[in-house]
Amino acid sequence: MVEPTSEQLHWNQLRKQALLDEKVPDYCEVAKSQLGLHSTDYWTPYFSVWSRIGDFDAKDMYESLDSGRNLVRTHAFRTTIHVMHIDNLSMIINATGPSLFKACRTDKYRKVDVLTDKEIESMLSDVRDALREGPLGTSDLKKVVPEIGDHVRSALLMLMAHGEVVRAKAKHARSNLTSYALLSQWVDGFKLKIVDEQDAITTLIQHHIERFGPVTIDDIAWWLRLTKTVVKSAITSLGEEIVTLNFGNSQMYMGSSDFEITSSIEKPKDNLVWFLPYEDHFLKAFIDRSNFIDESIQPMVFPADRRHFWPSNPDVPQIMPSKGSRATGEVRPTIWLDGRVVGRWELDDDEKQKKVVTSIYAKDAMRHLNEIEDVRIDLEDFVNHRLLPISK
Repeated sequence: MVEPTSEQLHWNQLRKQALLDEKVPDYCEVAKSQLGLHSTDYWTPYFSVWSRIGDFDAKDMYESLDSGRNLVRTHAFRTTIHVMHIDNLSMIINATGPSLFKACRTDKYRKVDVLTDKEIESMLSDVRDALREGPLGTSDLKKVVPEIGDHVRSALLMLMAHGEVVRAKAKHARSNLTSYALLSQWVDGFKLKIVDEQDAITTLIQHHIERFGPVTIDDIAWWLRLTKTVVKSAITSLGEEIVTLNFGNSQMYMGSSDFEITSSIEKPKDNLVWFLPYEDHFLKAFIDRSNFIDESIQPMVFPADRRHFWPSNPDVPQIMPSKGSRATGEVRPTIWLDGRVVGRWELDDDEKQKKVVTSIYAKDAMRHLNEIEDVRIDLEDFVNHRLLPISK
């Protein structure tokens, strides 16, 4: 097989994000193909879908999440909240659940670590019994199970780790004040398939490599919260399913089925502009993002000082976040031109509607301001006519 160039590898990664011509049909397919849509901000999944397929029925996506139809919101990768398709749930929960449970069980901040295993199981059993009567918010859950006290969040997270509970109804599309429900009751006909943890991890690593590759051992271990030893063992067991690429002193991995496609891919002829949202799952899959974001731009995309979050006050941050902060920290909404980040966008209030405001940092992007403005207008229209009506 012909060895792909670094440029072909770059464009193929973006192709797999549905950012080129190969579009998926709807929001369900985006969530399914991408494994999980980051959802720390409850609007991010809607923006992640919009970035990949354009205007779509955001209300229907909200209703799907609010009824357990096709999509659910729960904690998974790096213990954070994601929107996932129900077809991927068993694989992801079996692979990421043990890490989430351990993080909650050993939580010293909430003093869960001082509880005995018997106390933990009793607490989880009480929450299960309470939720059998239907979805409950944390305040209502405390009333039904008063002895749970400040451990309510930890109990819910541990039950999510077991695949027993998911986030359920919310008052509107951006509200993080949700109720919680038993997964078996919330998603009609769903039954979690319990598989061996290592088998689930290996399968998830294969899907992760196929979706985001080429990736490094460090990328996979960081995003899936695994040891490098576990990742290396999984890749070895996948054998010919995975191709190893050598870049200097580092090795990267991609799916063998993806290799041939990459070798024939060509750079798009037209200039492509994308607006990816805050904490989009794509950039979060990599520790080193210099392939997509020039080092000079990274301080503005990963600002160390919260005063620099808004383009309405766009002073350049003086402190460059550490490598660790850039990997784990908040990725601001980004503007992409021809496959690389050239600026940032944010939402500001303008009287009764939202205004998408932009800051362009790359000098060569100034020649394409009209194309960037066209996408900005489309996004602003989506926010005000699709998202705001379901967010009140």
